[in-house]
Amino acid sequence: MTRVEGKRDVCCPFSASIEMVEHLHRNEAKHDVGPFRMLHTVVRCELAEIRDYTDEARIHEALILHWEAHTRIPVPAMRGMITVRPNGPYTELRMEGWYTPPLGVFGRVFDTVIGMRLAQRTIDRFLEELSSFVEHEWETERLRNPFQNGVGTTK
Repeated sequence: MTRVEGKRDVCCPFSASIEMVEHLHRNEAKHDVGPFRMLHTVVRCELAEIRDYTDEARIHEALILHWEAHTRIPVPAMRGMITVRPNGPYTELRMEGWYTPPLGVFGRVFDTVIGMRLAQRTIDRFLEELSSFVEHEWETERLRNPFQNGVGTTK
């Protein structure tokens, strides 16, 4: 089994970030990601909400991820978890994933030589897409409800 992980800072409060990611996937969102911009892989994610067992400091939600790419080439299904952490003025989106390379011994050799790096680039692009969505949704929410989110208040 191969493990990949990624992190990305977003301009969104910690308390709202995981809900924004969940909001994206409520309608079975498909992501057009891949290791390279010219190679697109449509990925369908199924998410389930759980308690974030990786954070000993506080109890909050995390999302369990099941990721399947729909392509002509054999791409492994991935299981993982999306979590968030406060990071100064930002929130850090984190993703950990595990997959088993397809095609037996050949797949394991391919994964060692190049496949794991392709998977890492795909995770990085996925997090880039997620962070763009979260930041856009947060900005839209702030504009819709400026006083509720602390914007527009006077001191």
